Amino acid sequence: MWIERIAEATNWEPLRLDISWSGVEEDLGTALPEDYKKLAEMFGKGEFSQFLRVFTVDATKQFDLARIWKKYLEGSPEDGPDPLFKPYQMYRPGRRGLIPWAFGEMECNYFWLASAEEAPASWPIVTQGDPYPWQEVSMSTSEFVHRVLTDPEFEPFSIARLIPEPDFYPMN
Repeated sequence: MWIERIAEATNWEPLRLDISWSGVEEDLGTALPEDYKKLAEMFGKGEFSQFLRVFTVDATKQFDLARIWKKYLEGSPEDGPDPLFKPYQMYRPGRRGLIPWAFGEMECNYFWLASAEEAPASWPIVTQGDPYPWQEVSMSTSEFVHRVLTDPEFEPFSIARLIPEPDFYPMN
């Protein structure tokens, strides 16, 4: 439902891509939220309202979720909070931690607080950006994206007042 609402709000004709998620999920050691996978399959690689870029499986590696997660892991301590993401740490298989799923302009970062022990649909979204501190939001990825794009009351995350007519720009 939320994915269709995003498509309607952005006047986007869904792509219905066939993305192989098995490699990403094998690298992560966990499944990903189904609504996120459907969002990526409906839109592909691109940018919402020149603000929000959702990662996916990307052959160019520019917006590839697994590559970006691995890049974060390179400088992340094995145990305890990561100084860059304090009080959180990056996700490692079998542990609880952050998996990046998008980034936005104005230094916004979007993660799931993931755990292989919990159903991916229950993972909270953890976000931090300029000027707000770390916050956890309990909702699906697609609801979060829809509200960022269209709900002016969804503070401090919404861009609806700045960009009242959301769009999606595909990238190859």
